[in-house]
Amino acid sequence: MDIQRLRHATPIQVQTPFVATAASKASGPVDGVELEGQPVESGQIRPLRLLHLNDLHGAVEPEEDAGGLARVATVLDRQRAENPEGTLTLNAGDLAEGTMVAYLTKGQVVSEPLGKMGFDAVQPGNHDFAWGQEALQDMLDDLNAPILSANIVHSKDGSPWATPYLLKDLNGVRVGILGLGVQDMARYVSAEKLEGLEFQPPSQAVARYLPELREQGAEVVILLSHQGFDEDCKLAREFPGIDVIVGGHSHTLLEQGHREGDTLIVQGGTKGRFVGSVDLGFDLSRRSIVSAEARLIPVDADVPPDPEVQAIINRAVAEVEPIGTRVMGFAEEELHYSHGAAAKINQIHADSVLQASGAEIALCSARNPRGNLPQGEVTYKDLFSAYPMTEEDAVVMKVTGRMLMAEMEERIGDGGRGPATPAGFRYTYDPTLPSGQRLTEVVLADGSPMDPDREYTVGTTITMARKKTFREAKEVRNLGSSQEMFMEAFAAGSPWRNDPDNRLVRL
Repeated sequence: MDIQRLRHATPIQVQTPFVATAASKASGPVDGVELEGQPVESGQIRPLRLLHLNDLHGAVEPEEDAGGLARVATVLDRQRAENPEGTLTLNAGDLAEGTMVAYLTKGQVVSEPLGKMGFDAVQPGNHDFAWGQEALQDMLDDLNAPILSANIVHSKDGSPWATPYLLKDLNGVRVGILGLGVQDMARYVSAEKLEGLEFQPPSQAVARYLPELREQGAEVVILLSHQGFDEDCKLAREFPGIDVIVGGHSHTLLEQGHREGDTLIVQGGTKGRFVGSVDLGFDLSRRSIVSAEARLIPVDADVPPDPEVQAIINRAVAEVEPIGTRVMGFAEEELHYSHGAAAKINQIHADSVLQASGAEIALCSARNPRGNLPQGEVTYKDLFSAYPMTEEDAVVMKVTGRMLMAEMEERIGDGGRGPATPAGFRYTYDPTLPSGQRLTEVVLADGSPMDPDREYTVGTTITMARKKTFREAKEVRNLGSSQEMFMEAFAAGSPWRNDPDNRLVRL
């Protein structure tokens, strides 16, 4: 989108403790508990604290009075002050993409404050590659922290793209931190932005480096992962020698952590609404973890912002304000999005792709919209917040009706990502039916049923087009930014009411 054109354009009218015996440890004493008739002295238990943040997605300002990076800085400082010699601060990635101010500053409004917040290790996420490797490197240079990733290598010679792991002496305990990035990056980021890189299977990297960490004296092993909760659980089952997995990617809110076997898995949702904390008790006599307590610390209005971090954010916000306050249209009532049902914003998105692509029909992910739109004047910043997918290009392709229906089935099935939004056709579904039978009706605009064997010209977005369901798609052509299409369609169709039609019906 032409930023200069926008700048000068005329306006249009959460905590209960989780306690677990972590992996690699025989059961051992905790303070005040007897072992073989001998009392345990308090000095035998060394406290370790892990602070963690994941999936900030550029949310440097509070949203609905929750989050705000300057408040996060205060929480981190307070928590570290309670155990200054025994605290690690970890970031599981997806730092910047997701807000207007982060996009227009190419992440600097995020990376510069994070660089002052004392992170001990950072594992980049898939969204961190969205603006290309040069922009990513600029952000990483600002962080003043080791960048980890054991499964990202240079495709030319297999050498590590980043440091695979880190060893630190923490309060007299040897701690190893192993980083893991998303393997299926081609699903999220265009090939030219990943040029020269290979994303290897996570299990391959863990199998290689976990024994190496133990051989180098790691008494506690932490996996800093941007794999998502389900994948983290699989890794915990496959490699019981991992003590703690600090996760990201799936935006899972684990209020007390999750125990998978002997491994504690933690994750703190998204947008900095919580800072995660894990308190470990390490028995110096047995050289093993004997307790682990996970909790989430709310980042809310009761937390004062760090003045230095807030000043950085304020400068960036002021710089982009002329763009963000441009009025793009009008909503007669609040407009809603949904990841699980028919919603007006989802339908505007799908209709915009259909119109721009010139296709017969369109099918778009329910996960692309990320927020509601306010009643009244709607600004560029409002639209950006509702649809922050800056690198989610639209595509047009030829696929069969069978492929389309298979994709719709998958998305409404167990573990799916929510029913896809159609344009130019409608469908009904029943999620309680067995897999493969959940679509009950698929009808085109002329009233005829979708033909499984016929080829259709379909508009969609690039992430969906890369799904295995569409691996035999023909004549795939990139059409450019779906975010621009969404914004232009909103402006052209204004004013709007929150009145989604019946193109998507759950029985």
